[in-house]
Amino acid sequence: MKAIILSSGKGKRMLPLTKDIPKPMLDINGEPLLLNKIKILEKLPIEEIFINVAYKKDIIKNYVSTLNKNITIIDEGNEPLGTASGIRNINKIMKDEVFIVINSDIWTDYDLSLLKNITLNDNLAHIVLVKTPNYLNGDFDIKNKVMITGKEYTFSGIGKYHRKLFEKHNSKELGDILRAEKKISFSVYNGQWMDVGTPDRLNIIRQL
Repeated sequence: MKAIILSSGKGKRMLPLTKDIPKPMLDINGEPLLLNKIKILEKLPIEEIFINVAYKKDIIKNYVSTLNKNITIIDEGNEPLGTASGIRNINKIMKDEVFIVINSDIWTDYDLSLLKNITLNDNLAHIVLVKTPNYLNGDFDIKNKVMITGKEYTFSGIGKYHRKLFEKHNSKELGDILRAEKKISFSVYNGQWMDVGTPDRLNIIRQL
C-alpha cells in the first residue's frame, strides 16, 4: 500500500512562524511535523510515500532529499491545488486503487495499521474521526451509526480512500467530498490527537 502526506498548504493561521518556512517543517523538539508523519507511515510498512508541495516547497524538497527513504515529491507549482485536487494530481502518477492519506499538520499516536487492515468493501473511503476539541467547530455527528454533517466529531485528517472517490467528485477540497459522499465508513479515535494549526497549539504539543 502507498500513502500521501498532504503538505502543500500555506499555513496562514501559523503566521508569523510560517513566513519563511512551510508548516510541515515546523519543529517539534528537534523533529519536523513532516518527519513525524513519515515515521508513523513507516511502521506499517508503506511501499512508497507521496508528498505534495507548493508553498516554500524547496525547503521540503531539500529536507526530503537528505532522507534515505522511498518518497516521491509532487510539485503543485507556486499555489496549492486544494486537498482533493492535490490527491487527484498524485493519482495521475500513483496507479493504486486504494491508498492512505494523512495531513502533515496533525500530531497523533494513532496506529495506522488499524486503518491499513480495514477493507473498504463497497465504500469509497474510511475516515478516522475524533471528538471535536474546544478549538475547532466540528465536521460530523453520528446518528444511528451513520455519519452526518454536525459538530460533535472532527475529521482527523487520516483516511483510506479508493481512487474512484476522486473521479466521482470534482470538488477542490476533500472536506466537501466527505460531506457529500454517502459511501464512507468511519471509526472514532479516542487517543492523542491535535490539529497543529496555530502557534499556541504548536507550543502545547512541544510541552507535551
